[in-house]
Amino acid sequence: MHKNINIQSINIRGNIEQLVADHQSVKTAFNKKSIGDETLFLTMTGFEGDVVAHTKDHGGNDKAICCYSSDRFPHWKKELNLDLGFAAFGENLTLEGENSLEENVFVGDRYQLGDAIVEVSEPRGPCFIIGIRYNYKPFAKLCQNTGFTGFYLRTIKEGLVNKTDGLVHLSSHPDKMSVAHINQIRYHDSKNKIELQKLVDLEELTLEWREKFDVLLRKIK
Repeated sequence: MHKNINIQSINIRGNIEQLVADHQSVKTAFNKKSIGDETLFLTMTGFEGDVVAHTKDHGGNDKAICCYSSDRFPHWKKELNLDLGFAAFGENLTLEGENSLEENVFVGDRYQLGDAIVEVSEPRGPCFIIGIRYNYKPFAKLCQNTGFTGFYLRTIKEGLVNKTDGLVHLSSHPDKMSVAHINQIRYHDSKNKIELQKLVDLEELTLEWREKFDVLLRKIK
């Protein structure tokens, strides 16, 4: 079975805005917009024209592209009565299909994306900003609890990208650590020594996440 992933939309935002909720406000570029059928250049740190407001926690090569599957939208419609569309989770790529779900995406797997090559780098750590975007503070926690977080891609090779290119699967990492499994260990099984050690040793997982798992591991040794 192929592991290619369809792209519904490429989304960017070229400026920072103030988002306001009842509980908090923030300056952010979370509210991205679909570029339709345009072609964009993917650099080592993201799509040209896409602004990152909080560079301490977002952006850089390890988080060049944020991805989320629209196949999760029906869940949030049922749970929170939200009608969601492209870039609903601040993602650069709105994906679709079974292959885009967290349980079927593996850290270290590589994809051709137009002229570019990308690699799955980490689960998306749900950000408090999503709670501000939808005026519902617990939203980020719900993403963690469900594991419906999305994921990040790092750029291996720069190039021009169009949504029609899709993510064409090139190679599988031998360890087969899915985004869903990594979320499960971090948020629900954080005393699992064997799995924590595997994740600490997974070089393709970002240093930020490996360090988090190392801290958890040392607490229980």
